[in-house]
Amino acid sequence: MKKYLFYLMIFILALIAGVLMAKDPGYALFAYSHWTVQMPLWVAGILFILSFLIIYNLLLLIRGTSALAKRFSVWRRQYKQQQSHRTTKRGLLELAEGKWANAEHLLMKSIDQNSAPLINYLASARAAQEQGAYDRRDEYLKKAHESTPGSEVAVGLTQAQLQLSHKQLEHSLATLRHLQHLEPKHVFVLKMLKNLYCELKDWQALRELLPELKKRKAIKPEKYQVLETQVYRHLIEQAQQQLNLEALNQLWQEMPKYLRKSRDVVLPYVDALHQLSQDELAENLLFDVIRQDWDNSYVTRYGLLKTSYPEKQLERAEVWLKQYGSSPALYLCLGRLCLRNQLWGKARAYLQQCLDLEENADACAELAKLLEYLGEKEEALIFYRRGLMQLVEKTEILSL
Repeated sequence: MKKYLFYLMIFILALIAGVLMAKDPGYALFAYSHWTVQMPLWVAGILFILSFLIIYNLLLLIRGTSALAKRFSVWRRQYKQQQSHRTTKRGLLELAEGKWANAEHLLMKSIDQNSAPLINYLASARAAQEQGAYDRRDEYLKKAHESTPGSEVAVGLTQAQLQLSHKQLEHSLATLRHLQHLEPKHVFVLKMLKNLYCELKDWQALRELLPELKKRKAIKPEKYQVLETQVYRHLIEQAQQQLNLEALNQLWQEMPKYLRKSRDVVLPYVDALHQLSQDELAENLLFDVIRQDWDNSYVTRYGLLKTSYPEKQLERAEVWLKQYGSSPALYLCLGRLCLRNQLWGKARAYLQQCLDLEENADACAELAKLLEYLGEKEEALIFYRRGLMQLVEKTEILSL
């Protein structure tokens, strides 16, 4: 409707202009220097309108040509980017197939037109490492960091993983510690540090990392307990090897209470105390632990402790016989304690009862030594052979 109204107005204006020009056509005079041009006013008007239309259309043509050039430029850029993406995909596929040289070539070929060069640099770094080109690897990692602001953690993690796979453990540790300083809450950084400390057997560093692993839920609770137990067990063994009683006792006091009831920690601690001639301390600990958690491995260790009060030890162990009943471990423990108290007859009886329940190389050895001491050498030889056979059978079973 608006279109028809517009045409109607133009028609009316044209009629009015025609009537006016018929009454008085007028004239237009143009003068420039010595030149003059005179024409009817309506002719001048038509020429003006035509000139305007020509200039307007020329401007539209120029603008259209410019827009076409821009569109061509955009199309060309997009085409190159698509080509780059296709080349990158081919490079990543070659990388996945283990074709390192081809992968590196394709990834670097497509990097100039790639809107995300970080991926190309990181993948190229891996391809270079697999070819043993560690200088190129480091150069790609450097360029990756420079190409993308805020990519330090991503580049650092890739660098640490590559260093780990190449067994550059100390370099990887330095990289991960730097990342931990930048992002102390980063779960994957914590996981990698945990794995690296385990490989380096740096149990003290891993112990210091444990609270952060737990706080950030970097590992599942059940796996955390296994790891914590492993860490403290190894630290106890280290203190034992270093003959450092002070460090050993401090470690025991500082560890979580639940671990002080764990067999996997209690037994190494008792063994360490025994080696450091702290049998009284070990005996008191084992006695308390056994009262709360009866376990044959505890009882076996108890019989090995050489305290200054063997009579008291024997009394305690004989009470267990009434409380918990007979077991090979308890009879072996009682036999050893009787030997320490020079109760040869009771020792022989307890050791024989142990062997009646099960074949036991330790019981055979203890009984053989006792019989040899008592002058029953032929009988002793029988038990030495019997114990040796037990050890041979165990070795064969373990080798299967």
